[in-house]
Amino acid sequence: MLVEVSDVKDKLPELVGLIVSEQEDDIVISIHGIPAVKMERYVQPDVSKRIGVAKGKFIVPDDFDTMMSDEIAEMFGVN
Repeated sequence: MLVEVSDVKDKLPELVGLIVSEQEDDIVISIHGIPAVKMERYVQPDVSKRIGVAKGKFIVPDDFDTMMSDEIAEMFGVN
C-alpha cells in the first residue's frame, strides 16, 4: 500500500491498524509520489537462543576477577 505523507497524519491510527491486524504486510509512505519510508509490523526478536550460547565452551577460572593487571585497572579507573 502506498500512502502520500500529507495523508498520513489523519490516517495513522487506521494505517497502524491495517498492519497490526495483518491486512497489510507493509505500508510505504511517499513524498510527492516517491517512496520514502516503509512501515511494517514490529516482530520481537527471539533472544532465547542467545542466552547460554557459550555454555560449556570455556571455563572461567574461580580467581578470574582477581587477575586484574595494573594497566587494566587504570583503564577502568580502579586503583
